[in-house]
Amino acid sequence: MPTAPEALVVEAAGARAWLRPDAFDTECFGIPMAKVEAAAGARSGAVGLFAACARVAGEQGWVHLAARVPSEQTDLVRALEEAGFYWVDATVIFGRRLVDTTGPGEVPIGLALAEDLPVLQALGRGAFRQSRYFVDPYLDPAGKDRLTDQWVANALNGRADRVFVAEPKKPVGFAACRLDRRGRLATIDLIAVSSDSRGRGIGRSLVEAVCRHYEPIAERLEVGTQLANTQAVRLYEAAGCRLLRSYVTLHWVAPELRAGR
Repeated sequence: MPTAPEALVVEAAGARAWLRPDAFDTECFGIPMAKVEAAAGARSGAVGLFAACARVAGEQGWVHLAARVPSEQTDLVRALEEAGFYWVDATVIFGRRLVDTTGPGEVPIGLALAEDLPVLQALGRGAFRQSRYFVDPYLDPAGKDRLTDQWVANALNGRADRVFVAEPKKPVGFAACRLDRRGRLATIDLIAVSSDSRGRGIGRSLVEAVCRHYEPIAERLEVGTQLANTQAVRLYEAAGCRLLRSYVTLHWVAPELRAGR
């Protein structure tokens, strides 16, 4: 596999963007992958800018690019599509203030142990099927599972501040949370419930446990999901969260990756 270049600045049509290598995705999928970040004010001449990003990516050996833009910037979405990117995901971010959290529910909640890792990875593989990776037809299915497994392993190995599990003796769900102490913000980074345990209030119990734990040390909770994941959207709304912002993600693939589908 070619060595991925360092971050590059791309300037075209009077606008600027950065191509930043994505080491995590590259390792999971075994192909050079990067992210596109457009500078503020790049909306004028955006089609030429994003086309230049795709051209430079090809020249430098990247075969897969991802770009995420605020959903209200529809002109950037159209520009990306005109430059050869394709729509894969709409992400919605919900949040609530951590006050007046409800008491413990009927579902027992505890903290994950190191030996829970294989079970939590299996839960993740069964739950994260609507993310931008899983809906992208040009990405290797085995790589998608490797990415999920590594996400969960990283959470349990320190990326998360806490990993909560439902029914600790035999976990049927989990929520991995990060904490920004300076910003007093708790974020649910990953959440999953086994398919045969859905509809039992497991997800709601996990969210409530997260809120109870972080209420003394954080002011706000945020969590993101895919717009298409209506079950998760209903869960967060029922837990007192409201919509804060949303994003659209588009991908680009090099011709050789598209041809090898």
